[in-house]
Amino acid sequence: MTSQRYISTILALPLPLFMASPALAEDQVAPQDANEIVVTATRSSSSAESIPARVDVVTREDIELKGLVTAADALKSVPGLSVVQSGGAGSLTSVFSRGTNSKHTLALYDGIRLNDASTPNGQFNFGSDTLGDLERIEVLRGPASAVYGSDAIGGVINFIPRIGGARPIIDYAEVAAGNLDTYRGLAGARGTMGAFSYGLTAEYFETGGFNNVADRISDNLGERDGSNFVTVTGNGELAVTEGLTIRGLARYREAESDFDDAALDRIGRGGKDRYFLWRIAPRLTAMNGQYQGDLEFGQADNKRSEWDRPDVNNEFGGPDSEATGLRTFAAWRNRIELTPSETVSGSLSAGIEWQKEKITTAGGYNDPLARSEALTGFYGLAQLALAERVELSGSLRHDDPEFFDAVTTWNAGAVLDLPEMGGRAYISYGTSFKAPSLSERFAESAYNVGNPDLKPEHGESFEVGLDAGVGIGAAGWLGLTATYFDTTIQDLIEYDYALLANINVGRAKIDGFELGLNAQAAEIVDLQVNYTRTNAFNDTTGERLLRRPKHGWTASLTVSPVERLALSADYFRRGVREDVIYAPGSDFGAGGGYLGNGTVPGYDLVNFSARYRLTEAFELFANLRNAFDEKYEEPDSYRGAPRTWTVGARAHF
Repeated sequence: MTSQRYISTILALPLPLFMASPALAEDQVAPQDANEIVVTATRSSSSAESIPARVDVVTREDIELKGLVTAADALKSVPGLSVVQSGGAGSLTSVFSRGTNSKHTLALYDGIRLNDASTPNGQFNFGSDTLGDLERIEVLRGPASAVYGSDAIGGVINFIPRIGGARPIIDYAEVAAGNLDTYRGLAGARGTMGAFSYGLTAEYFETGGFNNVADRISDNLGERDGSNFVTVTGNGELAVTEGLTIRGLARYREAESDFDDAALDRIGRGGKDRYFLWRIAPRLTAMNGQYQGDLEFGQADNKRSEWDRPDVNNEFGGPDSEATGLRTFAAWRNRIELTPSETVSGSLSAGIEWQKEKITTAGGYNDPLARSEALTGFYGLAQLALAERVELSGSLRHDDPEFFDAVTTWNAGAVLDLPEMGGRAYISYGTSFKAPSLSERFAESAYNVGNPDLKPEHGESFEVGLDAGVGIGAAGWLGLTATYFDTTIQDLIEYDYALLANINVGRAKIDGFELGLNAQAAEIVDLQVNYTRTNAFNDTTGERLLRRPKHGWTASLTVSPVERLALSADYFRRGVREDVIYAPGSDFGAGGGYLGNGTVPGYDLVNFSARYRLTEAFELFANLRNAFDEKYEEPDSYRGAPRTWTVGARAHF
């Protein structure tokens, strides 16, 4: 992966701490692309070099070379993340960032919230989104509530789409096929016609899948759990005048998947997950580019349905269910670049955001529910670069939910440029919060009792990091990164199996460290190795938090022995972790299926990829995932993906 290329992967994602840092000393050889990655960190472009946090980027190059299809595939290689998938493509997938809960990771599509209000805890399912329309994925580890408000206790994952190009034509296309009856196709156009730039992508993915229930389960019927996805994305930008542009975006995604219950193979159990999001955003630029103002209006409409047909384990089947979550949003954001002096430069930002969530449920084992809630947030940021080597930043945000007391969060950080070490040091501290979802407070079902008295979760996080690097020869680089993080979450919300309800249980204490190594030799060899140690405990009970491994390893080696050939090998290690354990052959909530917490063994995975360019426009590729057919479970009782292979062809016109 191109991520973790020392400072090149320190990308300015939504974080309250952003600045611009001096380049490396001229006598150092910086890693490839060290200065070119910039994002809308404060919802405007910021330097990639000096974020007082650890951020990784999954690039378009990574996606294509490694044969990444879904968001779950891409995120498994990011250090500090624990990705837990209940089976194959399309199955429920949670992402735990630095030991925090899956609902503590905010998912964005080009800055638009993806977290689904209709889900039980408001999290996003990363297992059903394909990547064909993306330019890159930006992953921030650490709190970002002082910019984004609720949900961003553990981190932010932002999916950035492709847009623009040199010619108004079909720009890219891809077809692929593999074992398990797997097929994929995508085509996209992007270009510029006068004052209008655009991007349009259509993608289809289908797989017959494998049986999601682990082989050891006694009631394993051997049913394959397949899935199919359709995704269509369009975005554009029109320059109306020199100082006014209008941006628009729309995305439709529909995913249908078979799935099973814990420890029970269900034939005919499946569901459909669909969302449609859109945004219109005028942008005003004035004062010779020093001022930028953005208005934003849009919606994110989620709809989930589930069904259970009769089978040998359930002769009557189950009732169909449906849940919808609608988020309407509006925002006004402003940024002013300060006129630089000999000693100080920087910018000031401020904005106001409003959103309204509405959830409705019907059918199944759920009682009918229709609830809505509005929230207004105000934020401000200051970014200052001092004396060429020191950069300070801070942000403050005030959120006023309709049914909770107002919440104020803040962040502050500093970056010290260390040209003599070919790197930098940074430190940051911030607060964050997660409001309980409408489902957690009000949903009633056979397996859940709503708790309207739930309080928001509140987090405090500290982080310190050091990067160092040295040039090797004329075009080589060796970089090292080290990060220590410490997070405390008060009023932790967890599900109580005895009460069948979510409750505030006390405090979570999380700390750990991340180590990274990146070695490059010209453009021929790129080696990256990362290790993460995470201690995540319920501080009230002393028990480890579920599904957070203590140890995690990632390693990636990319070799280009000749100009047109690229080879890649990736290694992933997830250590032993605690999980909810069910009795094999018993349904959740029936016959004493829930046995309590237990240990799930660790596992090792190895993937191989190859790509050969026939011409400048056409290439062939092959991918082998889980090359040694490791038998493993991510959550207890659910089988991890077996050995899979894919071959295909790709064109870039």
